[in-house]
Amino acid sequence: MSESSDIRLLILPFIIGIVLGIIAKFTDGREFLYYFPVFADIMGRFGIWVWAAALIAIHSKKPLLAAIRSFAFFIGMLLSYYGYTVLFLNFFPKSQIILWSIIAMVTPFCGFLIWQINKESHYAKIISSLPFTIFFTEWYLTAFTVRDWAFRTARDELLFGIAYLCFTFSLLTVIPTNKKRLFSLLYGLLISIILILLIQAEIIVNPYEKLLNI
Repeated sequence: MSESSDIRLLILPFIIGIVLGIIAKFTDGREFLYYFPVFADIMGRFGIWVWAAALIAIHSKKPLLAAIRSFAFFIGMLLSYYGYTVLFLNFFPKSQIILWSIIAMVTPFCGFLIWQINKESHYAKIISSLPFTIFFTEWYLTAFTVRDWAFRTARDELLFGIAYLCFTFSLLTVIPTNKKRLFSLLYGLLISIILILLIQAEIIVNPYEKLLNI
């Protein structure tokens, strides 16, 4: 592979991160929130970022490249989103920047881990179930338990559910073999049910409500 091809492989996820960061910032606008609050909620949750980073990692040719490209994606997103916030809105959300910076620092490991989906082993099925666990738990806890979802309507709940179904099925398509897809989906569903039950029993905290409202 040529050096120019290597550079393109790294620049592309960085650019995607910048674009999605700008879109996420755009959905923060009050007028947009009034008419389409569900889009702000989607862009402000973990699901869409996990989905995008997982696709980038899985489509990488090597595990090390998956780690670097996942990191480049999150760096692009954070630079565009919080760069705009600080430079043009004169606002420095310290706690949120720290949270997402910590998340960005662990993304190389996550990208390396998710790439293992391409391997033929049982642990790969467990690894490939992790994004689905996040999708299922976040969808349920956001749609049915998060109290600060303003302007929620039946239309918003439907759109929110459709978005997470799209994340799920699009990620399933890139998982090799039907058997691995089935086990990944089942494991993800089972783990998410356990987590939801533990959260509802107040044995563990709801991370989707606590972390994203610091």
